[in-house]
Amino acid sequence: ELVDIDLVFGDARFPCHKVVLASTSDYFRQQFSSNEVVMKGIDEETGKLIVNYLYTGEIDINDENVKNLLSASEMFQLNDLKAECEKFLCKHIQLSNCVSLLNLSHRYELKDLAEKSRQFVTENWTELPDDSIIELKKEDLESILIERLHENPENHFACLQIWVKSDKERDEQFVELVQHVDLSRCSP
Repeated sequence: ELVDIDLVFGDARFPCHKVVLASTSDYFRQQFSSNEVVMKGIDEETGKLIVNYLYTGEIDINDENVKNLLSASEMFQLNDLKAECEKFLCKHIQLSNCVSLLNLSHRYELKDLAEKSRQFVTENWTELPDDSIIELKKEDLESILIERLHENPENHFACLQIWVKSDKERDEQFVELVQHVDLSRCSP
């Protein structure tokens, strides 16, 4: 009742109140020059969750929706929701997602997630699957090699080779990174 704007996510329309949206998000405050805001890049389910969150302050974050909610929270400048997504992700770091979460932490500037996922990656370095190793950013790989310098250098060298071979543009970074592997302790 007394709604004065529709948010459109995909094919779904959500009647809303400008005053509620504008009071919770600078993004919406800046958008209100018409009676409809078409939300590009956000699916219907995420849109429904966001509208509910804007009205109630409550949200159910899970493995299936957390990345979409994080993206939407960044777009709509919803810092509290962004923090909730980060908290959820920090509690769900595991071997299968640690590198992708580390990369996600860089994209959205999530300091706690960056710290926890980097620590997890570093502690479980030798168990990372090849497809995770190749996802590492150069800076993160270098940090791991430096931190784990005195551990199994043959394993480090093998991981470095996997990382370099995955992308021809990484060839020139090999010389810089191999300096962080104690080759004197490798067998010939």
